[in-house]
Amino acid sequence: MTNTSPRPVTIAQVAAFAGVSQASVSRVLNRNQTVDPAIAAKVRDAVEKLNYSPSPAARNLVRGRSNTIALVVPDLENPMFQGVLKGLSRAAYADGYRVLVADTAERVGDEEEVVLEARSRCDAIVLVAPRMSDERLEGLVSRVGPVVVVNRPVSGDPAAELSVDYESGIRALGEHLISLGHTRIAYLSGPPQSYADVLRRRGLAELVARHAGFEVVDVPAGSQVEDGYRAADAVLASGATGAIAFNDLVALGLLARLREVGVEVPVEISVAGIDDIPLSRFSAPSLTTMSVPRVEIGEQAWQRLKGAIAGAAATHPLSYRPILEVRGSTGPAPEATGWLSPGRPLLRIGDGVVARYEEGQSIDSVLSPRPYLHPVETLGGVRVTDSHPTDHLHHFGIGVALPDINGTSYWGGRTYIEDVGSVMLENQGRQRRDELRVDGEELTERLTWIDERNVAQLSEVRTLTGAPLRVGEGDAWVLRWRSVLKANFGALDFGSPATNGREGAGYGGIFWRFPEWKAIVVTADGVGEEAAHGSRSPWFAVVDPERKATVLLHQPGGRPLPWFARVAEYVGIGPALAWDEVLHVPEGGTVELGLDALLIDRVITDPAELAGLAGRLAADG
Repeated sequence: MTNTSPRPVTIAQVAAFAGVSQASVSRVLNRNQTVDPAIAAKVRDAVEKLNYSPSPAARNLVRGRSNTIALVVPDLENPMFQGVLKGLSRAAYADGYRVLVADTAERVGDEEEVVLEARSRCDAIVLVAPRMSDERLEGLVSRVGPVVVVNRPVSGDPAAELSVDYESGIRALGEHLISLGHTRIAYLSGPPQSYADVLRRRGLAELVARHAGFEVVDVPAGSQVEDGYRAADAVLASGATGAIAFNDLVALGLLARLREVGVEVPVEISVAGIDDIPLSRFSAPSLTTMSVPRVEIGEQAWQRLKGAIAGAAATHPLSYRPILEVRGSTGPAPEATGWLSPGRPLLRIGDGVVARYEEGQSIDSVLSPRPYLHPVETLGGVRVTDSHPTDHLHHFGIGVALPDINGTSYWGGRTYIEDVGSVMLENQGRQRRDELRVDGEELTERLTWIDERNVAQLSEVRTLTGAPLRVGEGDAWVLRWRSVLKANFGALDFGSPATNGREGAGYGGIFWRFPEWKAIVVTADGVGEEAAHGSRSPWFAVVDPERKATVLLHQPGGRPLPWFARVAEYVGIGPALAWDEVLHVPEGGTVELGLDALLIDRVITDPAELAGLAGRLAADG
């Protein structure tokens, strides 16, 4: 006998077919191990022949649970909430639970009713960013448990609280903009009922109290893309040089409107969001934001609910701290000048960024990790440095690189051994940053040079300054580099491949690696590589006629070091500290290195004009 009726088979029919009670059928279906094996066999045979399928609703009614939970959000279109849903669904599914979703569409008056209805159908509730009052929320939580509330404090049940520390997050975002020279920013505020908006305002208020002269202009917005789009005119009218949006959606709407009206981001205004939704990486420009672990929050919400359902509720609230993700939508304030952003300093001259200073600790150990300048550009945008080129991977923009200090290489790559040649040794050291200070046009860095045995070998105080300089009919700028090396850990011998037997290879000191230029080099001793290499001219010009750029290098002081000059193979220039003799420095002694560079958007090859400009550098230095 089989069931051919369109109506579902009932448990009573199964019991009648098997000749047992309905209670026995129920015990077998629920895998009760106390049922007599013979009775269990009759029931299973009846189930198969009748094609019986237990009703999930009926079974759940008997068990007193539905194996479903509900997620209630104010706006399901927000990718932040979608990420929470993903994490919650994935974690709950692994434990045999399903997730139902309710969207209140920012209707504060409907929230309580929606939550109560969802709870009548489910075993527990995850309530995300509720907009209702504190009093109503506290009463609701006490009625609908088990419950987890995301991004809202719960005074009656702190164990139910799961949140993001938006207060510290927006402070970090504001500090980022302040470090870029912004003193007036617009805040595109969120929904008035949003507690997350309250936290953001608190963080901004702390920034205003902490930084004299820093100002925040409130621009009412909301939580949707359209809200940011509509707020763009008010942002521009505020005179702010930077804007922080309530979330990434609002920031993306703002970016879209700014693009339509021809406002360049971040040159004319910087824009930042909060939440790091997937689209933020792919906007134009990519969006600086505070990253929030959306999926992890959903997973953790389930873990807390699961414990509460099992009678083992969490004992404390949990809060996540967002992480700053710096991308292309933030940059120096338009009127800012000098060194900006101490973490990864940028040098701004006039209307543009002309140099970036890298810490260099991500460099591979065999290339001698060290801080360096790259990229460096003229005011006209001509790049004058190269980094990690394929011909010499250990060349990094402008930096201090020495191939031999007591046998340790701070140059990177191979080491020259007399009668052997260039070989790869495990003798590469590194320059460790101990302190970095930025004050207007001046950057000061303290470094410790660490040898291959991880032992401190010497210390350095490095000072970099940048400033504009008028040259003829055009503008230019000056970079000044000063380094003082001190043998405070013992006596030092500075050498080079030349002092080890390789003729003409006396490089080491402040070294400048240029791009692939077809360069002309000019010194007081003549034009070309042959005249320049080993010259003790006080100045050295590198000229690219194609790009119409000139870099004039000048050694301060009265006793210039020999110039190391490579031009035909690659363009690499620098004063050589150990040209053909080892330099011995007793313990406690110092070595001073210095280089001034004038970057000009014009071709200058006349020695007299170059000498005159070098005189200006000397007089101003």
